[in-house]
Amino acid sequence: MAIGLTRRHVLVAGVTHAAVSMAGTFARVSLAQAGEQIDSITWALSNIPNTLFIPDAWLTSTGAIMSLVQEGPLTFGDDLILQPASADKWEQVDPLTIKYHLRSGVTFGDGSPLTGGDVVATFKYHMSPDSHSPLASFYDSVAEVEALAPKEVIVRLKAPNAQFAFTAAHMAGFVFKKEQLADKKIGSPELLPLGTGPYRLVEFVPSDHVILEARDDYWGARPVVNRITLRAIPDRQTRLLAMRQGEIDGAFDLALSDVDQWNALENVKIIARPSLGVFALTLDHSAPPFDDIHVRRAVAHAVDREGLVKALLKGKGEPATELNPPEMWSGVLADDVRAFYATLLPHYGFDLDKAKAELAQSSHPDGFDVTVPASTDDPYMVNIMESVVENLRQIGIRAHIQPVDNATWFAGYINHDKLGMQIMAYYPDYADVASYPDLFFAKRNAKKGGMNGSNFIDDQVEAKLKFATENADPKARADALRVVFEIAHREVAVVPIFWPYSAMAINKKYKLTGYTAFWYSVPWAIRGFGLA
Repeated sequence: MAIGLTRRHVLVAGVTHAAVSMAGTFARVSLAQAGEQIDSITWALSNIPNTLFIPDAWLTSTGAIMSLVQEGPLTFGDDLILQPASADKWEQVDPLTIKYHLRSGVTFGDGSPLTGGDVVATFKYHMSPDSHSPLASFYDSVAEVEALAPKEVIVRLKAPNAQFAFTAAHMAGFVFKKEQLADKKIGSPELLPLGTGPYRLVEFVPSDHVILEARDDYWGARPVVNRITLRAIPDRQTRLLAMRQGEIDGAFDLALSDVDQWNALENVKIIARPSLGVFALTLDHSAPPFDDIHVRRAVAHAVDREGLVKALLKGKGEPATELNPPEMWSGVLADDVRAFYATLLPHYGFDLDKAKAELAQSSHPDGFDVTVPASTDDPYMVNIMESVVENLRQIGIRAHIQPVDNATWFAGYINHDKLGMQIMAYYPDYADVASYPDLFFAKRNAKKGGMNGSNFIDDQVEAKLKFATENADPKARADALRVVFEIAHREVAVVPIFWPYSAMAINKKYKLTGYTAFWYSVPWAIRGFGLA
């Protein structure tokens, strides 16, 4: 989702989702023992939004709340792969048609039944230009959506798009009650959104706190926790103090630089998982000096990825060898990802001697000056660039950091005018192998408003990306994208830096086994939450 102000930091990415899966039924199972009930917990978020209407507050904090209240036809399993939710199955009727079969007995928090009309109304709300929904781009490939029967919804696409299926699983697919969508007060304390999820909203004080209560009539297993209070604690140290004093039972979205302080608390356990995010340098291929492959290789060899993971992420991350974190290949390449990456040549390990040798072969052997904008809103960009700048200095490249606020940085990045070197970060809404390369390697995204900050254009890459975004067959997609990554690696389309983890804190008396990169899009409090 995010290069920007949506998910965690940097750009608002509105692409749709990955390989359409076929699925049977899926039963929600709580890992807590029968009879094990927890009366209440209090959880800290970095903020509580001013509204709980997702189209007006597309943020991870909104998702952390509303994923317990609302759900889409599909959800993400702990393996990040699509699973049924309010729909007990879905099918790819043909390359342009997806059909969702809604479960019987699914109701909203007020007891009214979920119908196909609610799903259609939700999808059409995002699709309508009058709504100005920031999630509209997830529906760009949709030609029509309709309810064929009370429990059957069909989506017809304009063209084959293997990425659309995932839209029904994250915040863009959370279903609203049709009647509520017509009321402009939705999301306010006066009109709390209803959903078909395991909890209902009972209290909302904007910017302060939210209280949720478990539903006895939820279609899945009854939640173990009866009452959840979510508090806004923006200050990191205040959040840490609240945990130390037992005022909260857990917190999401910890700054990795603070993990050691959280680990020092006796009653706290830290859970860290791959976030599927990536930090990388983009180098503008369309103009000197980065139109020279030797210059790009010199920069690639000048990044100390392992040192940055250790210093900035406290080891909670992995040096990035490619744009895609391995988990982005979920359901397509699985355990062979790192083995495949190891075959890509040449290797761009941190080596200043190799960096000097590459620069010496370039059309700029005496180096050059370059200014790199870096968002001060991001916890890592400036610090990463301080390390990179020092390494580049040692090989003769005179790089200068230009700290700017996030809005200024973002506007400059998507302008695509004399981009030179940029540092960017991105976190996805879903785990699809084609998502990142489509965003950062596709020709159309090299235009103004796109995210191909390297202005990287290759006809073979373009053809393979088109195939991979239209074809739902995992093996065929993997084969096409292998070629994409081979070319992008050879041409230094981007310079990957690291794949950061996502971290949370939880009181040791509890357990939560279902924490994943998409914690804010799934009903986290029923994913293995219970007494430890």
